[in-house]
Amino acid sequence: MKSRRWKTAGISVAALTLGMSLIAGCGGNNTDNSSSPAANGGQSEAGNSSESKAPAKEPVKIKFMNLWAKDSTENVAVTVRAQLAKFQQENPDIIVEEESIGDQNAYYTKLKTLAASNDLPDIFISKGSELAMFSQNETTASLDDLLNADPAWKDGFLPTAFNDLSSGGHTYGIPFSMLATSVVYYNKQLFADAGIASFPKTWAELQDAVDKLKAKGVTPIALGNKEQWVAESCILSALGDRFTGTDWFNSIINKSGAKFTDPDFVKGLAALQDLAKQGAFNADLNSINNDQQKTLYFNGKAAMFMEGSWAIGAVASAPKEVADNTEVAVLPAVEGGKGNALATSGGAGSGYAVGIKGFEDKKDAIAKVLKAISGEDFAKSLAEKGEPVAFKVADYDKSKVSPLAVKYAELSSQLQFTPIYDSYLSPALISVLNADLQALLINAISPDDLAKKVQAEYEKAS
Repeated sequence: MKSRRWKTAGISVAALTLGMSLIAGCGGNNTDNSSSPAANGGQSEAGNSSESKAPAKEPVKIKFMNLWAKDSTENVAVTVRAQLAKFQQENPDIIVEEESIGDQNAYYTKLKTLAASNDLPDIFISKGSELAMFSQNETTASLDDLLNADPAWKDGFLPTAFNDLSSGGHTYGIPFSMLATSVVYYNKQLFADAGIASFPKTWAELQDAVDKLKAKGVTPIALGNKEQWVAESCILSALGDRFTGTDWFNSIINKSGAKFTDPDFVKGLAALQDLAKQGAFNADLNSINNDQQKTLYFNGKAAMFMEGSWAIGAVASAPKEVADNTEVAVLPAVEGGKGNALATSGGAGSGYAVGIKGFEDKKDAIAKVLKAISGEDFAKSLAEKGEPVAFKVADYDKSKVSPLAVKYAELSSQLQFTPIYDSYLSPALISVLNADLQALLINAISPDDLAKKVQAEYEKAS
């Protein structure tokens, strides 16, 4: 998931940080007012003053690396940056230096490079699968002590919020939202123009809808898989579960017998490839990213796109005709599938992690920053944008929530979240899967051969 996901319009904290003048504390005037010039050898009072200043305390600098483009309109990105701007004003002794890398491939490549030299940033965004690897290599800090030191903060999170961010009995990440990584956003007007009365309930109906939309000259589904994660995190994680059911994936994780070459998983791969062969996607699907796939949709050239719940903010900011006609759904049921038709991939997925290198020296400052961008104030602001939160919120202004967010809330209340593949599978395996999904979508590899390659990578770690 960009970041996944998570992926999130923003007030730039970097600009604020660079422009903010730092307030240094000064010592008081120590002049003895009872002394006179005569009593002090004729020196003037000013000249005799032992006016001293306490040394200015250097502000603590916290490096925060994330995968949100600086101009991102995603709700989480907007809210994080707004909270950081507020935090900087209230805590001039702590400077948050934000580094934003909007390209997920570039982000995770840099993250792995930094981890290899034990030089991870003070705070960074990470998927659960990456955190498991970093924790084994002792390059990321356990956050158990920080959480236990503030029970109100720790207990404020939803019961399952840390599931994706824990390893070996320890917590290595702080969640910022609970999200679905696979949501179908569709334009009901384009559907109606093509003679489609409602969103398909079965896979066969979806295939029929694809043909009808193509006949109207509309791209059925906009897909931007240049960075490779979209096809896996936003489509296959949910589509695969439709065929296999969640017990199969749990068996994969627990190494208790399931294989990627099992027929049900191969059926999921075949269903995805069949959509591509049918012409459901734009021809340049491996050359554009997820922001560009939304642009196709916003321009009315595509009837659907699949992304996570983080895209709600971007859709709400789309041209009014598109925003007003957008509905949300999840992938339809598949014939003979073992998964729940009212399920989609989701959870915390990603969270804030902490590099171990400077942790002990900056522990208090890091804790303050983490609480500012994950606690109740943050969650309240996020909830008012219609985003699913990871922290309990007693009350918030529901009038601020966009109509699309209300629609998503109604949908998500019916859903079961299933595992996000890239939150649990090893980075090496995900790298193989994601790259080969690009090939699968252009018919350059068969579902069977892809499954065999992924299984071979899986067995390396067994």
